[in-house]
Amino acid sequence: MFDIGWTELLMIACVAIIVVGPKDLPRMLRSLGQTIGKMRRLSREFQSTFNDALREAEREADILDMKKQVEEIGNTNPLGDLKKSIEDDFKAKPRTSGTPDPAQPASKPAAPTGAASVSETPEVSKPEATKPAAASSAPAPGSAPDPAAAPVAEDNKA
Repeated sequence: MFDIGWTELLMIACVAIIVVGPKDLPRMLRSLGQTIGKMRRLSREFQSTFNDALREAEREADILDMKKQVEEIGNTNPLGDLKKSIEDDFKAKPRTSGTPDPAQPASKPAAPTGAASVSETPEVSKPEATKPAAASSAPAPGSAPDPAAAPVAEDNKA
């Protein structure tokens, strides 16, 4: 860092001995070491405080980004977005004259003349008179009891 070699250090030591004197040199080196230690502690404390502030700012920025994402997700309208994308697709694709409009319901094809389609014939209910009265002793579930269909008890004592 400073690129100081052994010869420079030896020169500094000789000047310090001559200027300070051999008697006060240990006390001066001790106070110099303590001062350098205090400076290092202060620089570490400042650096850690600066790093903590930087991390806190990053967390707050991340929290703000996450809040924005949650708000964007909360403000979405899936049906509206789907409807808009479908409308955009219909606007982008020109319709040909032979294809039916998908926005309108498809009409039923016309039945051939003179014949009715099997699916269009109405179902005719058959009367239940063909069933014997004894076979239908219990009414069908979900239907109201019919008093006319109930079996009649005959009085054979006369």
